[in-house]
Amino acid sequence: MRGQTKKQPPSGSVNIKQVAAELGVSLATVSRALSHPHLLRAETRERVLAAIDRLGYQPNLIARDLRLRESRLVFVVVPSLSPFFLEVFRGVERGAREGGYTVLMGHSERDPSREQLFLDQVASRRADGVILVTSAEPGLMAARKRHMPPVVAALETIEGQAFPTVRVDHRKASMDATNHLLALGHRRIAHIAGPQKSPMAAHRLEGFQAAMAAAGLDATAYPQLAGNFTVAFGEEAMEALLACNPPPTAVFAANDEMAVGAIQTIKRAGLQVGRDVSVIGFDDQRIASLYEPSLTTIKVPTEELGYRSMLSLWDLLRGRPAEEDTVLQTSLIIRSTTGPPPG
Repeated sequence: MRGQTKKQPPSGSVNIKQVAAELGVSLATVSRALSHPHLLRAETRERVLAAIDRLGYQPNLIARDLRLRESRLVFVVVPSLSPFFLEVFRGVERGAREGGYTVLMGHSERDPSREQLFLDQVASRRADGVILVTSAEPGLMAARKRHMPPVVAALETIEGQAFPTVRVDHRKASMDATNHLLALGHRRIAHIAGPQKSPMAAHRLEGFQAAMAAAGLDATAYPQLAGNFTVAFGEEAMEALLACNPPPTAVFAANDEMAVGAIQTIKRAGLQVGRDVSVIGFDDQRIASLYEPSLTTIKVPTEELGYRSMLSLWDLLRGRPAEEDTVLQTSLIIRSTTGPPPG
């Protein structure tokens, strides 16, 4: 009857031939839109995907993957679900979408037994490739390397493993952070470090120590405090530092969350951040610009780091060599929490 819309078949009953016929394109074009969208022009890809949604076509992914002997899955292992690592994951997912992959994430909580579980899953080929944003135990990796699919290390290298790596120079960036405090005139500077077993935390500590040594200062003048990258540990560490005589006039925290914890303790002590005690963080998480006062910090291009890691993995999956060591640039972001030492 006039005015009636064309009745669509029930969801799941449409096959790929019907989708192709509806659009007047080949079966290969519809298939590429699902498995290799980067091979199609953007307008063609969008037209095919819109038709798939409109018609309710549901491809048999299991059958396709059995034929191709691939899962079209990428596994990302992170040490925690902090905003920092979620931004890295966001970048990985962006790159994966461009290549027609789906991303699954597991977080190890820096627990070797959880890392072992995730690596066993990857070694059993439940994913086509893996991006490790973690301080994986070298022994765990060595035992599974022969069975692992392509691997890319993100954020930091993995000791003893020659995986392609996309990272930042944590040591240099930490020197930049410490030199900023030194340039303001601070000499009583303390560092709140990350977990002792984390290579990333170790490199950030090394940068602090190198900058202090270059300035002729003792990096161990204040307690060497190391703990989890959390607000709670930042609060606890700052309490210990304020109990020193004399207390530091500036603190470099190895990530933004610990820096925020330090700021909260300074405020509770009745001191003004940026005037009585300066604080600088690391990472430039979203909280850094939203917190009051806004946090001076080192910016890590987290989303770009994840994206470039996925591009490196994509090269490996296509049988092409990936760049062995990609180093992205960090930058110093000066906000309200740093200033000259009190007169």
